Amino acid sequence: MSQEFIGLPPMGDRLISPARRSVKILMIGQVEDVEITIARLYQCNFCRVEDWSKPLPFSQIQQATTKEPGEIMRIYVRSMTL
Repeated sequence: MSQEFIGLPPMGDRLISPARRSVKILMIGQVEDVEITIARLYQCNFCRVEDWSKPLPFSQIQQATTKEPGEIMRIYVRSMTL
């Protein structure tokens, strides 16, 4: 069901590219909320805390999110309780 929802082709139909590609995860929010979310992602073994960039002030967000040819952006919004 999840593959149908997000439109993933079956595993056998995926093209394997010899070049490495990456997905950039963008997190924008209040300092405390971003830090808590990163800590929760670490607890789920999703990422290492030290792999995140240093916090960028709002004025540098546009520069850090420069679009490359062919890229799209999707934003996942999740409510959290502190």
